[in-house]
Amino acid sequence: MKFTTNSIKSCAARIGLLTEFERIPNSTFETPLVLVYTKGGCVPHLTKDVFKMVTSSPQMLSVSLSSTYLMQETMKDCNINFANFVGMKEYINFLAIHDPAFTTPSGFREPKIIPLWTRCGKYAMTVDKYMDIIETFKPDMYVALCDGDTNIDSSRKRISKSVENSLTFFEQCFIKHSSSEALKSSEILGAIEGGYDKDARTVSINHLKTKPLIGYVIDGLHNNGPHVKDIPAKQIKDIVEHTISLLPTEKLRVSMGCWNPLTVLELVELGVDIFDTSYPYIITENLEALTFLCDRDDCNNIGHIISFTEGRYADDFSPICSHCECLTCKNHTKAYLHHLCNVKELLGKVLLMIHNVHQYLEFFKIIRENIKRGTLDDYKKKINLKFKQNNVIQTEEFTYTKDTKLISL
Repeated sequence: MKFTTNSIKSCAARIGLLTEFERIPNSTFETPLVLVYTKGGCVPHLTKDVFKMVTSSPQMLSVSLSSTYLMQETMKDCNINFANFVGMKEYINFLAIHDPAFTTPSGFREPKIIPLWTRCGKYAMTVDKYMDIIETFKPDMYVALCDGDTNIDSSRKRISKSVENSLTFFEQCFIKHSSSEALKSSEILGAIEGGYDKDARTVSINHLKTKPLIGYVIDGLHNNGPHVKDIPAKQIKDIVEHTISLLPTEKLRVSMGCWNPLTVLELVELGVDIFDTSYPYIITENLEALTFLCDRDDCNNIGHIISFTEGRYADDFSPICSHCECLTCKNHTKAYLHHLCNVKELLGKVLLMIHNVHQYLEFFKIIRENIKRGTLDDYKKKINLKFKQNNVIQTEEFTYTKDTKLISL
């Protein structure tokens, strides 16, 4: 696999190109890009046929070991790699340890072990066990075993231990990766740890920079889960900028987690190349639809999301966005979606996931276009306005509800 970029600045939005994948040689991906979030190797709520109707262009999949761990024994017995086992062989896959859409429990640490949380409970993950699984899965790209159990509230002792553990794990993983015949077609990425401590991040980076890696994962900023979408960009900007300023410009930079679009734009401006679609998944689970790309007056969508738990859409026979080209907006109304969500019909989340994934893929397409035109800053201001409008609407609704209760008394 090869990553190229024309960028010469460390902390700047950039266009890159991923090419020469061993398994699918003709695949080419332009960055910044978004990995399509999966659970158990499948896009949540969508069958493979439906997903192909959402997008016909090549995509990269985000796969978490926590949602696929239980498959490993069957895969080993059948002598089949992950892509073929889940029937997604035409997609490049990126394997991470934890599921970005679900909160990773903090603690439960043991020497030389990382806890892996699955739907069947906790499993102790050593380097040997992890690399055995990687050799079975044979992913196109994967992250070395790491201790990313840090966030903004982590102590210096926890941060120091996180860096120490991760560097030890990486060295052992890298030795096994380099000598493995099964992983000759796979790329390993190092995880940069250090929480919100610049000195700790520097130690982690200086060690990993000496290795022949295609890129790095900026880890340890959060513990995954829905709360990540509420982390403001200003909270992470300083530490991410410091981190990226020390990284080689020719290397790939990845940031996993359900960052909201505003934070994504900030990270893109700093030079991050790859994200994932766990944010649209979280929005779908909340019975909401993304509308931050709707900038036409006839759409009547003021904020960045709309919630189908609200009764106002019960008799709204317009699509989510009249200019959206997704299957949901072409064929269904807000009233129908409200009904499906109200009666908890499975089709409700299917239609919302179709729309939300389509919108997010379009979002990254627009980001790349604006970087090429040099108008990313203007686009960021436009998206900021959408989010501010949503906050105004929520404030007005709260005031209205509060006043109504007072009147009823």
